[in-house]
Amino acid sequence: MNITADASEFEDNLSLNANNTDFKIVVGSTEYDNSNATFDLTKDVNGETAIAVYVPSSDFEQLKDVDAISADITSTRQVERYGFKYFSLIIAVLFVVFITITCVGIKEKSTVDVKTAGVGEMFKALVMNDQAMTMVITIVLVNSATYITSNLLIYFFKYDLAGANWEANYTLFNTFAGGIQILAMMLLFPLLRKVFNTMKIFDICIYAGIVGYIVLLGLALAGVTTVYPFLVPGFFIMAAVGILNVIVTVFLANTVDYGELKNGRRDESVIFSMQTFVVKLASGIAALIASIALSVFHISDTDSAIAAVDGSVVKGLKEIISGIIANGATVVSNNDIVGLRLTMTLAPIFVLVVAFTIFKKKYILTDEKLAEISNELAAKKA
Repeated sequence: MNITADASEFEDNLSLNANNTDFKIVVGSTEYDNSNATFDLTKDVNGETAIAVYVPSSDFEQLKDVDAISADITSTRQVERYGFKYFSLIIAVLFVVFITITCVGIKEKSTVDVKTAGVGEMFKALVMNDQAMTMVITIVLVNSATYITSNLLIYFFKYDLAGANWEANYTLFNTFAGGIQILAMMLLFPLLRKVFNTMKIFDICIYAGIVGYIVLLGLALAGVTTVYPFLVPGFFIMAAVGILNVIVTVFLANTVDYGELKNGRRDESVIFSMQTFVVKLASGIAALIASIALSVFHISDTDSAIAAVDGSVVKGLKEIISGIIANGATVVSNNDIVGLRLTMTLAPIFVLVVAFTIFKKKYILTDEKLAEISNELAAKKA
């Protein structure tokens, strides 16, 4: 067996597979490479090495008793690392260049003498505007639900649906979901707006998201292993997310007039700047929840995800291979997989229900109420 890799990859456990190598493996007289097979190779710190080669089922019966195996494996992990390194550097340089051009090139001068609000005044303005606070909390919860699922989605495809083509399935699902989200914002929302008011559309989107998560959980628990059925819940969830992104922005904007009427100050900059902040906050909360789930359910994002058994990776790999033959491909326990499924579906459902409850109890800015507020502001300025 010939392995070509960076010296640093041999210092600890060496984990190679079809996703991070170019390889040629000969089993008996049959040759396999990246085009027709996959494999997992692990060497532990004690020097024990095991390789599992996954071949087409049509070849398995002829090869299962063959002992002769040779391999020529070249790691591509360092190439990927260098690629990401220089790509990140290019992005960073471009960011600095263009932001510098923006700052130097734009010389707009303010012609209005307005007192700049300090940080304390910003939060005071937000707290005093109960409708803005309601929308900030709602936005945090709605986005947290979405990000919990998106953070765990890659692990769902890798360890639950699994299979040699899990990356292609993951890419397909993400592309479909992203497209649906954009189309929902551009096309579906205007269509719904012709029939329903924004309050009703908000309700519909929350219901659609919950239904999507229930269908997703049902498909996962039913043992569906192909990606196409999962596009159905993906449609419901991401269409709901796309429209909700539009609606919550509208609702947040509505709180500006309400705040002006209630507090005598029009805090547009404070209100609108909060949306970016709360979306980032939701991203952080979701990342924390996802990290806790991965830790609790022992789900790893490493390339091999092969745990040592009695101190031996080789024994662990043998047990995994036996499990694959008996039960199908998996590298984590069934209980852990179920935990992953429940976290990425029931947790978002719970968060959406909380968001819906808070919104329905606290948000009062209907179309009629907004018209009333506009008339009162106009009367004050007259």
